[in-house]
Amino acid sequence: MGIINRITKRTLQGEMGRTLLTIFSMGIAATLVIATLVGFTSSQNSLYQKQLKDTGGMQFVIRNVPRENAAKLRRNTAFQKSLAFAELGTMKLPKSIDAYGDPAPLVAMDKAALRQLVQSQLAVGRLPRKSTELVIPTDIALNQSAIGKTITAQTQSGPKRFTIVGAINSYHTFNSAYLWITFTNSVTSAKTVSVAGALTDVNRIRSRLAALAQQAGVKRPKESVLFNERALSLLGAGTNLTDKATIVGLLTIILTIIGLAAGMMIYTSINLSVRSRIQRYGLLRSIGATPKQIRQLVYREGLILVLPALLLGYLAGIAGLAGVMAFLNQRFEASGAGIHLYLTMSPWPLVGSALFMILITFLASARPAARASRVAPLAAVRDNMSTARLRQRHLRPGLWQRLMPTPLSQLAAKNYRRNGGTRWTMIVTLSISILIFVGFTSFARSVLRDTSNDYGGSTDIIVQANNTAMAGPLKQIQALPNVKSAIAVKHDSLELKKRESGFDSQSVDVLVVPKTVFAQYFNNRITLLNASQRRMNKDGQRKLYWLFPANFTGTLTFAHNTAKPITIAQTVAADTPILRSLANYSGGIVISEAYYADLFKGKRKNPILQTGFYILLKDRKKHVQTMAQLKQIIPTSNSSDQVANNEQNTSILTALQVMVYGFLTLLSLVSLSNIINHIFANLLQRRRELAMLQAIGTTPAQVTRMLGIENSRLFLTSLIWGSVLGTALSLMLRQQLGGAYETAFTLPWLEIAIVTLVLITVWLIFEWVSYRMIRKQNIDHWLRLT
Repeated sequence: MGIINRITKRTLQGEMGRTLLTIFSMGIAATLVIATLVGFTSSQNSLYQKQLKDTGGMQFVIRNVPRENAAKLRRNTAFQKSLAFAELGTMKLPKSIDAYGDPAPLVAMDKAALRQLVQSQLAVGRLPRKSTELVIPTDIALNQSAIGKTITAQTQSGPKRFTIVGAINSYHTFNSAYLWITFTNSVTSAKTVSVAGALTDVNRIRSRLAALAQQAGVKRPKESVLFNERALSLLGAGTNLTDKATIVGLLTIILTIIGLAAGMMIYTSINLSVRSRIQRYGLLRSIGATPKQIRQLVYREGLILVLPALLLGYLAGIAGLAGVMAFLNQRFEASGAGIHLYLTMSPWPLVGSALFMILITFLASARPAARASRVAPLAAVRDNMSTARLRQRHLRPGLWQRLMPTPLSQLAAKNYRRNGGTRWTMIVTLSISILIFVGFTSFARSVLRDTSNDYGGSTDIIVQANNTAMAGPLKQIQALPNVKSAIAVKHDSLELKKRESGFDSQSVDVLVVPKTVFAQYFNNRITLLNASQRRMNKDGQRKLYWLFPANFTGTLTFAHNTAKPITIAQTVAADTPILRSLANYSGGIVISEAYYADLFKGKRKNPILQTGFYILLKDRKKHVQTMAQLKQIIPTSNSSDQVANNEQNTSILTALQVMVYGFLTLLSLVSLSNIINHIFANLLQRRRELAMLQAIGTTPAQVTRMLGIENSRLFLTSLIWGSVLGTALSLMLRQQLGGAYETAFTLPWLEIAIVTLVLITVWLIFEWVSYRMIRKQNIDHWLRLT
């Protein structure tokens, strides 16, 4: 062991309290770095796996592969998994099916391909079981009520009759590879096939697949490969450069914030250590130590401290992430969110965390090391460098000192004024810590909140269907054992000839309901259903606005040629879940089916196609069983389970809150440990000064009060600056959202109150520790030190 290593070891052992405090503080910083990088990688992989579920775990589809080359292509070692399905060419659809992109591409899949690729995307109906059954896109199936119909299409092999048995999501990322799907037992009869697969490594995935497709005899290989872009973009392998820049930018911002907080903490600790050892460095210089060796001494001290801190960070960071992910996975599973978090232990975040902490430690040690290397031997031995350099303005009594009522408080004010360098370093450090906490936490609290009740509660289940009668299905729905109440409605829209006073728009919705609903909820009276919306006013506050006058009655005349005037008998506020759902947040005129038919005499050019059923449940825990029963009543419906959606949204919101607040908590702990380290290191440096006060008769309680006065002013100044700047940061971040997120800016009183409480707690702890230390210290020992 070299002489520098021995000196470093003795130094750290001789100041064990400060050493352990520094290791603990650096350990919190290392925990934050490791948790951030490993958590970021784990989130990427978890979201990537979720997006892959939409395409059965497949990253891509290679189309137009000659059938005889498909098997060889799939045996390539680069493939993690793959499957093939037959391409049957295009088919000419009958006039009864109005499809965009006619003729439609037809493919045939076996049971394995159907289960893996189509099952997760199936919106209505079932998978085909025979070659005469067909799955089609949802927008065509639902808009034209096509499920269950039989059509004759002109295929490559001639006319063929298909029965439409299901509909697949039209907007998945492989939508041009398969949307019109039938069944087959084998792909051997097809001339070309599509090969869906996933590679073990996504690096250069596009160029590699283009080369593989070309080797397999695919014409125009680049155009023939479709990708799950949403999944690949999460790994930075997408074509959108903005997504890549967003990932890199987000990670850079996070690491910059962590680096600043950790760097300030490490710099403060090492800088205070260097200042307390000025005489020692001078003595080392006087016996022949070179400036380079002094710098090495400081650097090695920092690196020795960071190694156990890294070990502490790995244990705490990974264990904490595993616990948080286990908790969130339980929430996701209970809510049916379809999300699972995977703890991803890839090498780059683990190694990168260590390199990042070592780099921050090296950079934070640079200035203290340079300061230590410039120590002049004689100046250090005489203790000239430990004496504060005071200017004339420091010697003049300040306003605060003149206002202090007692000599002890005046001495506290004098010390505060004369310790300018240390004081401002602590104020800046603490203010930045408060700025980060108040700014980011208040912004996160305003954005990461449950917005489900902003416009009032909704019904539990919404069922949308096309060309469906209302009265019959509504009666069946109301008869279900778990249905508390249900309504049905069809929406139309009419233009007013003259916009009435208090009306929000020239256009007014017409809500057509069955006679039973018209009688039960509106007493057979034509009603203006008044809905409310929350909007931002000029002051940035969210206010409640009603779309119509509160008590409007009278006749409304419309611009439509065949529409006769409608006389409104009453105005009712949409203030219950049923009525809010009926109003659809835009309100409207409620009339019966019979009145609507009489209004237009059957001459409406654009008849209503969409029927909505809004249902409240007796027991929300049984929403899954009720959804299954509703599917039996209206098999071609597009249903929305609001109970499940709310549970999923709550789980996702909880996950975001845990991750964001966990990050901010660790970041705040790093900053707080920096302040505590700074305060106590400063206290240790002043022990001789405090012993001198005790020697002239000042009691330990009086000395402690003096220190408390100094630190209370420091904390108060930092609290004011940090709170003001943090509020400004929160406002700036809120303004960046613009109108995309309807949150009004409010002053972050909660965050300021939390910071105030923490500072008071730290101040009280400091007072208690200071009193105990001063009461027990050996005055003679400290007075003899020169």
